[in-house]
Amino acid sequence: MNINDFVILPGSKTGTSVRLKAKTVRELQLEKVQLQTENEEMEKRLQQLKSNMSREKEERKASSAYHWKSGQTRPMTTQAQVLSQRRENNNKV
Repeated sequence: MNINDFVILPGSKTGTSVRLKAKTVRELQLEKVQLQTENEEMEKRLQQLKSNMSREKEERKASSAYHWKSGQTRPMTTQAQVLSQRRENNNKV
């Protein structure tokens, strides 16, 4: 390196070079651009995820075979009847 490439700014105890400041500014600008592109990619991925989730939700609504309908009673299975009778017998004793 050549000493003439650097300029020491007055008022600085340690001395700061103009070239180093310019380099950090360039690095920060590159980092900013990189972060912006990463942000755009993440936004695209988020939108894709949202659309996939809404599509799956619509598919589940359309199939509605397994949709819970509250408040409807159905006959108990034999296993459920046996368990219910055992509980009633235990409560009587």
